[in-house]
Amino acid sequence: MIHPRHIRLAARLRREVAEREAMLYGARLGDMILLRKRGFAVHIEGSGAARRFRVDNRLLSGTELRAVAARERRLLKLHRKGN
Repeated sequence: MIHPRHIRLAARLRREVAEREAMLYGARLGDMILLRKRGFAVHIEGSGAARRFRVDNRLLSGTELRAVAARERRLLKLHRKGN
């Protein structure tokens, strides 16, 4: 059986990661989560106005990241309609 202390520690670590990602990705957090769930590697490079998002092997602006996520949402919607 898993010790309750380990369960609490795991929950705390998950919260800390979620808070850190929310701070890093800001308004793009939902897009990042969707793309990661779809198998993309998403990371931040730079900071402030120079902040860019590396999606797989492409370096994108926030607007471009949002466009990639929108495309994936459309593909998901089409896939669900087809099945």
